[in-house]
Amino acid sequence: MMHLKRLKRPVAASVLSVGLIGLFAQMPYAEAATGDVQDFSIHQHGQTPRALGMGNAFVGVADDFGAMFYNPAGLARLPEGQTNLELIHAGLDTKFPGFFSDIDRVSKTNSISEMVQLLESNYGNHFSARVGALNAYLVRPRWGLALIPVDLTLELRVAQSVGPQLQVVAHQDTTLAYARGWNIAVDGGKLSMGATAKAIYRGYFNKSISAIELAFDSNILKAEDAAEGMTVDGDLGLLYTPQIPSSGFFSFLKYAKPTFGATVRNVADYGFTSNFHVIDKYSREPNRLERRFDVGSMYELPDWWIWRSRMMLDIRDMGHTNFTLRKGLHMGAEFLWKVKSWFQGGWRVGVNQGYFTAGFNGDFAMFRLDLVTYAQEVGTTDTPKATRIYMAKMSLDF
Repeated sequence: MMHLKRLKRPVAASVLSVGLIGLFAQMPYAEAATGDVQDFSIHQHGQTPRALGMGNAFVGVADDFGAMFYNPAGLARLPEGQTNLELIHAGLDTKFPGFFSDIDRVSKTNSISEMVQLLESNYGNHFSARVGALNAYLVRPRWGLALIPVDLTLELRVAQSVGPQLQVVAHQDTTLAYARGWNIAVDGGKLSMGATAKAIYRGYFNKSISAIELAFDSNILKAEDAAEGMTVDGDLGLLYTPQIPSSGFFSFLKYAKPTFGATVRNVADYGFTSNFHVIDKYSREPNRLERRFDVGSMYELPDWWIWRSRMMLDIRDMGHTNFTLRKGLHMGAEFLWKVKSWFQGGWRVGVNQGYFTAGFNGDFAMFRLDLVTYAQEVGTTDTPKATRIYMAKMSLDF
């Protein structure tokens, strides 16, 4: 997909040995503990195309394998098991391939002036890509297991410092997780709780690269710039569906069937303190995951013909350094259709961090195709800026 030229063989071998086949991620710019690029975005772990299509509002829904990382309480309510074996997912903004190709082309000429011109012509531009492969989820009613060897993103931003700079922030997370859900007997509704235990090995890059450096070497990810480490952490979640009275002021809610959810993610948040030095023997510790609080709600609308419709509203990432109401607000709608058990899917629309999202999935026997477009906030409160990503995922789902 993206051509990262001249990544040294020993480095590539080490990366591949733990599923790190590239190390990329979400950038934009409170100051990073490692590196010299300021990062004002909120990096998300364990996202799914389905959730992204409806504005990444999934805390109150949590009814498929994605519940493991959005709200594990949803596992207690699964009516049947699901296995999702990802072949690949890839997402990028439309400007990314051309810009990366231009950097590679100019670097082959070793022309500093051309590289300066290229960066100056892209001042303020932001370029994003996200790739995953061979991710596997096995969920059953009340429990789930996930192995995510590759979840990598790359964010590039052209800025003016002492001359034009290419700012790079990258994450690659390899994750093993186990989740469990329980239904709890209560009067006046249905209450579920859940927990996810996860081990994450992260590779992280944070670097500003000058035009002079790029002119002679287009390899933007170098081992000596890496931070890496492992952490073990957990998430806790709740789901509550109230019993709607048949009469009285709240009786109208019987037409909406609300469910409310809450999640605490990264409960321990003690950092990536175990460093195996897979990438580089002198690598540092990445930034912490940061403890976050999410709340959400889902409203079921009456079924019609082959359609099942619902709406959802979340406020997520409260407690994160870069949280603002705009970045934390997620809302969407989903329209599921089912013709046969082997032929079904859904359409989705939403708002993620103030930007429009849309998604589609089609399940054809065991093959599933997900398509989504979404935008994320990569700027500051005073200077908001979005980067729009178009993503496709192919998987076996049964």
